[in-house]
Amino acid sequence: MKYSLILDDIINSGSKISDNDWAFATHMYQFSNTVKKNHYKKSFQEYQQKEIINFETVKSPIFQYKVNYEWDVPFPPIKSPSFKFIDLFAGIGGFRLSLQEFGGKCVFSSEVDKYAKITYESNFGEYPFGDIREFTNEKISDKEIDSLIPDHDVIAGGFPCQPFSLAGVSARNSLGLLHGFEDTNKGNLFLDIIRIAKVKRPKVLFLENVSNFKSHDKGKTFELVKSIIEKDLNYSFNWTIINSSPLVPQRRKRFYMVCLRDQSKFEFPKVEGDELALKTILEKKVNKKYTISDRLWEGHKNRTKRNLSRGTGFTAFEADLEKPSKTLVARYYKDGKECLIPQNGKNPRKLTPRECARLQGFPEEFVIPVSDTQAYRQFGNSVAVPVIKKIAKSIAFKEKWCNS
Repeated sequence: MKYSLILDDIINSGSKISDNDWAFATHMYQFSNTVKKNHYKKSFQEYQQKEIINFETVKSPIFQYKVNYEWDVPFPPIKSPSFKFIDLFAGIGGFRLSLQEFGGKCVFSSEVDKYAKITYESNFGEYPFGDIREFTNEKISDKEIDSLIPDHDVIAGGFPCQPFSLAGVSARNSLGLLHGFEDTNKGNLFLDIIRIAKVKRPKVLFLENVSNFKSHDKGKTFELVKSIIEKDLNYSFNWTIINSSPLVPQRRKRFYMVCLRDQSKFEFPKVEGDELALKTILEKKVNKKYTISDRLWEGHKNRTKRNLSRGTGFTAFEADLEKPSKTLVARYYKDGKECLIPQNGKNPRKLTPRECARLQGFPEEFVIPVSDTQAYRQFGNSVAVPVIKKIAKSIAFKEKWCNS
């Protein structure tokens, strides 16, 4: 049975299914016909003391464990994995795309944004769990964590970067808010990664954050993270900052960490060469709705002029198509100022969602099932996939998980 028909049958069955119900069900499907897929049924019953779904309301036998599923999604689970990973703060699956390519099987995913979950499921056939703290809060014992989260070789994820970004710190300071590890809602989520790692002891932590992570709070945040990983977790701590522009036509610097249980050194791949041109990812025919209005364009020009004269604030110019774009950000949906595409005889236009996908290195078959606004948010928050792939390939070779 096709996965899409399973989904349609559930939606039309009248069952009231919570997000976590559906997450457990789709995770169970991902285990295919192996005995281990019962892990999620057992875990869910222990966690919620109820059935995954009320089977009586679903007429077709879609939840019978021996059914064969046809994965009519672009990126189904691989059949013969060489390693397992969990995808935390999964977003729309940039890490998953990369790790699957080198033989990895995702056995657990988590993401809080409901629209990102829709995109993730549309592409991978799996609905992520929500807030990871449902699995790691102080009420959950280590034994329960060990039961709820399957064994894995790699923890992957770009944990929330707002508390560490330059813009985020500036905004929080001006508002008198907390940032970094003082931000209990986002900064401390790093500690939830550490708690899972302490219990499950994976071979590798593969993490990403903004480039400012190294210098945040005069380096104190970096030193704290390094100390926790090296002294509390007893893993090696290897890091680098990579600019994506030789791989995608976007200047996007990010901080990457590869931390190893065997405490060995990890050599990051070199990302070098000529920068790619923005023009290489542009669509030939673009709907006129992406052209910005006279009012918005005049506002951009006026604010740019004022801010240049006083030496502070944002500026908005038409992009140079022969060079990479500026960093794509989640707020791009608001006014497109970070990357305005020039048009002959017209106001400039915003990138289309598909162009944003290309700017982050997502393949053409990647499905974008959400509104333009949500798509801009999702791609602005995503990792640059080709960078993740290069690092993932180096990890796979080091751990002897791939032969190509």
